[in-house]
Amino acid sequence: MLKGKRIYLRRFSEEDAPVFLKWGSNSRYHKLAGLEEFKNLDDAKRGAKQYSQRQDSYGICLKENDRLIGLVELYERGMDERSGLLKTKEIGFLLDQDYEGRGYMTEALKLVFKEMFEKRDQVEIWAGTFADNERSQKLLENLGFKYVYTADYAQITQLFSYQEKYYLLKKEEWLKINSNTKS
Repeated sequence: MLKGKRIYLRRFSEEDAPVFLKWGSNSRYHKLAGLEEFKNLDDAKRGAKQYSQRQDSYGICLKENDRLIGLVELYERGMDERSGLLKTKEIGFLLDQDYEGRGYMTEALKLVFKEMFEKRDQVEIWAGTFADNERSQKLLENLGFKYVYTADYAQITQLFSYQEKYYLLKKEEWLKINSNTKS
């Protein structure tokens, strides 16, 4: 468990299914975060179970009432030790729209970056956002991420018709920013 001032990050459980159903039945979360659609509680239980089994998947909870308000997840970018990709991850995140604009996601991501860069020896974290998700892009930039490129998935396959912007945060940049904000 990772603890912040107002939130903590914990592992998911099947008991989180009602929240997954709320998010998974709202098209906003599909559009902005690519969250899977959940049509009923059984689908949501399956989804919550999948998230609970992933190594670096965290529920964002309020300390004041233990309410689950979001998720943060880190994905492997490759498993080949020689490529160096074991020391790099990609991050995905979602915050319940009822809690936006209060700094909860900033606090959650800072907890994750501290853990990954200072304790788990990651060297960089990537993040992809749908091209029109300006709120997430601004958040990433405020945390020190730099825009790198845009991938047009419609050029790769007819199955997808979207563009995704990719951002990068390097460990040395995070440490520099973090040391400048300590007092």
